[in-house]
Amino acid sequence: MTDPAATPSPPAGLLVVGESTFTKRIEAIRPTGSPSWLLMWTTRGRGVVHHGDTALTTSAGQLVLIEPGVRHTYGVAPDAGEWSLLWAHFRAPQGNWLGTSRHLTPAASGAAEAIDAAFDRLRRYARLTGDHIPPSPVHLPAFAARPEQQALAMCALEEIVRLADLAGAPAAPPGPDPRIARVQQFIAETPEAPHTLNSLAAVAGLSPSRFSHLYASATGHSPMQEVRTRRLHRAARLLTGTGMSVAAVAGTVGYVDQFHFSRAFRREFGLPPSSYRHNGEVPGWD
Repeated sequence: MTDPAATPSPPAGLLVVGESTFTKRIEAIRPTGSPSWLLMWTTRGRGVVHHGDTALTTSAGQLVLIEPGVRHTYGVAPDAGEWSLLWAHFRAPQGNWLGTSRHLTPAASGAAEAIDAAFDRLRRYARLTGDHIPPSPVHLPAFAARPEQQALAMCALEEIVRLADLAGAPAAPPGPDPRIARVQQFIAETPEAPHTLNSLAAVAGLSPSRFSHLYASATGHSPMQEVRTRRLHRAARLLTGTGMSVAAVAGTVGYVDQFHFSRAFRREFGLPPSSYRHNGEVPGWD
């Protein structure tokens, strides 16, 4: 995990938990991102994380989440001697409660201590073994391969993210651009509308090129990616909460073509709409 020339990532389906202390300015480079989510909880020192077009500095008591497929690099901050962190690579669950890449500073009373405790449980779950099999040493990464391990570990991961989200605020950039916030709210309220880059830029009062650049810098993804994600999460709620047909759901959330909708839905959730409905999963945000 520390070779800056070609930093490997665990396979997409494997849940890996570990701890590291870094001393180099560049510890990892992943030009095409990782196939899984990466969660980093800083315990000491300071690190710098570049993901997409966003650069942020993280210090003790701050959490960083990086989406799959987002290019990223990270290492020790220029003004720090080292950076110690707990980390996990994992595949997003159905009904993804993760949202998007972000940087959170837990502000609720006791949240940081609760996250430390949840990380202790996460590492124990990842090290559970069968009878007479010694657990892996604490200083080595733990691989949660068994379904029972993964289920318990995902509960701890969800607790960590929700604790950080409880009263956390994005630490970078320092304050949200009101023009970008206005567009985000507009998309969240009307995901089914026939949005285009030009129409969203008009809501922000910016040229399309300037809007696109500012939006990606502020959020780590494009405006049309947000439209697609919002549509699909609303579709998931309709599938599990109503008796509407797949075609009706597709039309309700703004897809004219049912085949295109089904293909996009499967990419987002790993299942076609009909199978997702039978599983009864509900996404964490709409």
